[in-house]
Amino acid sequence: MSEENSKSDEVSSFKLSESPAHLLRRSQQFATEIYSDLGLADNVTLRQSVVLAAVAEKEGLSQSDLVNTTGIDRSTLADMIARMEMKGLVSRSAAETDARAKSVFLTDAGRIALDEAMPAMQTVDKALLHALPKNKRKSFLATLALLHSAAEGVEPPKANGKNKDKSKGDKKKSKKKTSSKKKKSKK
Repeated sequence: MSEENSKSDEVSSFKLSESPAHLLRRSQQFATEIYSDLGLADNVTLRQSVVLAAVAEKEGLSQSDLVNTTGIDRSTLADMIARMEMKGLVSRSAAETDARAKSVFLTDAGRIALDEAMPAMQTVDKALLHALPKNKRKSFLATLALLHSAAEGVEPPKANGKNKDKSKGDKKKSKKKTSSKKKKSKK
């Protein structure tokens, strides 16, 4: 089979309805539509409310830290912060550790906007989860957390703090080390 036919087969076998990237994008659009339709947070968009929430969690984050926290690309976030600053929702000042970096802070108006947006954000979360069967909700959140960890380039958290991937041999070695430590501490 030629390379051209192989590529053609790949394209013809691709189904948008089975594409994780497309499905995630449509899910994000669904969340945005729910948020907008609620009309509870006329002052800020869903993405702006996410930025406000990130700043509220840790005042003084740099714009680079906000890029990492929110996942919004650098240029889009810079534009958003500039617009939010003009609206009086955030303020920026030179970072203490790096004069080139800007630290972002909520203003009183930003806190009010976040307080007004919070019910809408919570309603969106509930609506997304309620769109799923009850028995799928925890695994959905766990899957999203795994994707988030992958995006952050960090090892995903282990269930209950234990490493489920250890082989039996590794577990035995671990038990031996623990028991020998206990014996030494008794002496």
